[in-house]
Amino acid sequence: MTVKTRPLSIRLAESDIEKLSFRARRMSGTPTGIARELILSGLADGDPYTQAERLLKIERRLAVLSQDLSAASTTVDKQTGSLGRIESMFEQLLLALSGQTAA
Repeated sequence: MTVKTRPLSIRLAESDIEKLSFRARRMSGTPTGIARELILSGLADGDPYTQAERLLKIERRLAVLSQDLSAASTTVDKQTGSLGRIESMFEQLLLALSGQTAA
């Protein structure tokens, strides 16, 4: 179940924004996402149980995404094979209709 969220606006020094942006690029994320994770991590007050729960939650999300990507890749591979067979059959049909023989 998704918890409702609300926007929050904060002001940071330009140098801090640059550091946040650099960290986001390094992690293939967004500055907003990185700031959110840093804030939530700070709110855990160093409680290892709370931090472990958050990491497990992130790991579960990554596992679901990995499964989705794997399924999509399999589907694309199957469709590519089907497309190749249809293309071959179409070429054979064109040759048959034109009275040519396959070389």
